[in-house]
Amino acid sequence: MEQKFMRGVAAVGNGKVEVVRDVPVPEIGPYEALVKMKSCGFCNGTDFHIIKGEMSVEVDSFPTLLGHEGVGDIVELGSKVRNYKVGDRIMNPIIKLMPGTPYGCTWGAMCDYAVVQDQKAMIADGVEESQFNPRQLECVQIPSDFDVIDGGALITLNECFSAARNFDVQDKDVLVYGAGPMGLATMKYMRYLGARTITVIDGVAERLKLAKKLSEVDETINFNTQDKEEILAGRLFDRVIDIVGFTSILAEGSQRLRPYGIVGSMGVLRDYDCTLDLTRLKNNTLLQMLNFPYGQYAITSENIELMRAGIIDPKDFYSHVKSVEEIQEVIKLVEEKKAIKVILDLEK
Repeated sequence: MEQKFMRGVAAVGNGKVEVVRDVPVPEIGPYEALVKMKSCGFCNGTDFHIIKGEMSVEVDSFPTLLGHEGVGDIVELGSKVRNYKVGDRIMNPIIKLMPGTPYGCTWGAMCDYAVVQDQKAMIADGVEESQFNPRQLECVQIPSDFDVIDGGALITLNECFSAARNFDVQDKDVLVYGAGPMGLATMKYMRYLGARTITVIDGVAERLKLAKKLSEVDETINFNTQDKEEILAGRLFDRVIDIVGFTSILAEGSQRLRPYGIVGSMGVLRDYDCTLDLTRLKNNTLLQMLNFPYGQYAITSENIELMRAGIIDPKDFYSHVKSVEEIQEVIKLVEEKKAIKVILDLEK
């Protein structure tokens, strides 16, 4: 059988990214379905940390295939698949590296194809546990009419919704560091979940304006034009959330907490900045780690209902849609903070 190849986006080292075309198309097994990818969000945090070699957890060495925010449709079924059908829309399908693939995989959803396992059928047929892909637990079927470009933002929005809930913000005064895409969305969910007040700190005026518009935040502070120390002097909060990803913010933020308050670590930490001196944290406060999301897949249906009801509009949280071939422009837009979030249209 002739080997077929597909495109992918690979981080190749030295901060460089390339569109590659020699990734073998997955050959599906009897319990697998082939997924044609439709879109994938570019993650301003994790993808950039991978590209720069700064991830605080181990990932595949360069060159490695990028993408962890993908959505696609099933186009082919294995012989024993019976819980999926052609046309089903899947969030976060699994990349499957064929023998001889010249790349590692850092989730790999920016490739043209992925797979999903029918693990219900595998369990019913008594398949050995060693044959189960643990990443299948991250795959979620979503409505087939859910907009595929919005789908590229769905995992991000799930992560933000689950974080806002995990931080328990109802009737709380919240201070947020960072008004990028994750910050903007998390504040929107915090408002929905009943935060009493929300104050946000960022250095980009346009993003602070968006925070005011989208989440009706109570106060914005531009650290480039305002003295945040003077503005916040003597004020205390119930929750201080770092969505930028610096241990210095965690230490600083804890000093702004009321007794029993929580400083939340949500921004992805870099490998050179992932150690926190606990003596710098304020006494009688708590540190909650959510650098990697918790509960983001289980919340999918509820989140989609919020979108159907018009409470959340995914389009509010991405600013550009680009093709895979425009990946260099995507990186520049995000690096220069000219984009809130970029969705890659994998059908182009």
